[in-house]
Amino acid sequence: MSALRSEGWSVRPSFAPHGPTQPVTLLFDEAGITQLAGEPAVAWQIPWSEVTNLRLAQRRSTVRIVAVIAGVLYRWRRDAALVPGSFDELRSVLEAHGARETPLARRYSAIIVAVAVTAASFGGYFGGLFDHVTTSPVVTALEALNVAPRDVAGTWASSLASASSILTSLGPPPGQVQFNDPATTTTVAARDSALGLAAQHFQKCLGVESNHDRVYGAAGTTPRYQVSSPVFSSSQFGGVQVESTAQYYDSPQSVGLDVREMSRSSFGRCFVESLADALVGANTASTPDLRTGATLATPTFAKGWVRGGDAAISLPLLQLPRADLVAIVEASGHYEITLYALVLDLSRSRDAILNLTNALLARVTSTSVSA
Repeated sequence: MSALRSEGWSVRPSFAPHGPTQPVTLLFDEAGITQLAGEPAVAWQIPWSEVTNLRLAQRRSTVRIVAVIAGVLYRWRRDAALVPGSFDELRSVLEAHGARETPLARRYSAIIVAVAVTAASFGGYFGGLFDHVTTSPVVTALEALNVAPRDVAGTWASSLASASSILTSLGPPPGQVQFNDPATTTTVAARDSALGLAAQHFQKCLGVESNHDRVYGAAGTTPRYQVSSPVFSSSQFGGVQVESTAQYYDSPQSVGLDVREMSRSSFGRCFVESLADALVGANTASTPDLRTGATLATPTFAKGWVRGGDAAISLPLLQLPRADLVAIVEASGHYEITLYALVLDLSRSRDAILNLTNALLARVTSTSVSA
């Protein structure tokens, strides 16, 4: 096909940390997509083989393209109307490479982002992304459960940037409420995907068959809503980063079934090892099968269900020769929340993490808002 050039776009997130997001010009040809972003323009070339879950949507004068590239969900938006006939040309080019047209009113169909391995979703990381965050009482209550600036006063800093920490690969993009339809969203990842390999580790470690696994397997229920906090970081305590992901489920019974599986004595260790496998695998060329996890004691003054684990990881390419990944899960009623931490010295940061655990547990056990 001949090259198609389209100007006047913006992109989220940027293709590089703090990189340009507008103005964006897109070039489409047989080889792939070329993006020219910023002034002066910086070029990124994306082969079609790297583009998956391609979607196209138009509503009035707004056109959007959604795609997963190297495990990251990108959204291009053009608010000015295309010249007559150019949308049909764009649709033809994208459909030739597997795109589906989706009405914007449907908020995009579910997209599986396998590399963004949020086992914390206990049903997978699937997103029908909102362009305008729902303002229902449930969503407001859900957002209020997460780690917030009031919890980390002092020298802590926060960031909503997707590239600010490798912790962001464990959950939905910070600050973006995601909606799922539990009736139509599947929960099982391909066996050879990052999520699939993490699932296999978890199921073998916990001693549960995939068909009966609530965390990664076919028995799991997808949350109706989920949202992650910003990443908060501090040079105190030897160096620590924290983030949380909160989820709302239609039925407390679903949460109860999750809790029953997660109450097994080895859950904390198995869960954090599976997350560590996915995290290291996504940031190295290896296929890890880490056995460095341990159950983390989580004494709390707030009454409620909580389990945790920590695992040693090594990411030399990211200048992390050794760190500890911590994952702590809490649940009550319709809600589940997972606190993640990446620490350089667990003995020094343990009290800070337990303080956050207490704060989140007090919130989730006192929240009763339901849809």
